[in-house]
Amino acid sequence: MLFDVGATHSFVNSTTITRMACVLKELDVQLCVTTPADQVAPNYTVTIQNRLFFANLILWEIHRYDVILGMDWLTKYRATIDCKWKTITLVTPEGDNIVHKGNHSSPTIPVISATKAYKLLGKGCTAYFCAVEASETPELELKDIPIA
Repeated sequence: MLFDVGATHSFVNSTTITRMACVLKELDVQLCVTTPADQVAPNYTVTIQNRLFFANLILWEIHRYDVILGMDWLTKYRATIDCKWKTITLVTPEGDNIVHKGNHSSPTIPVISATKAYKLLGKGCTAYFCAVEASETPELELKDIPIA
């Protein structure tokens, strides 16, 4: 799941929506993102730390993420994002604060928002997009290490 302060809406990919068995309905107005978006899973339950949150997830062909929670959702739950400590504080529907912690790896290159990237592209700047997926390697036993 991606918390994206540069996204005005919240999105879900078609593989995930099938797994979630959501009922989709037509949007009141068709959105044009990169590809047209015209269906929404209204009031879908998102569980974070065993707490329930609701999101209107617009069906969109996104890759690498199952769900993007945008400003509509972040505003609704009064999200505060602490970039240094990689935490997001949310206010539950009951009024409680919860803190969700992301991974604590440090980026090696500067990170900018999607909004700033879009503006730079509009000015003719060249952009490169890279997504890196980490996978865990099982720890080797001493007996498993070949000796030449």
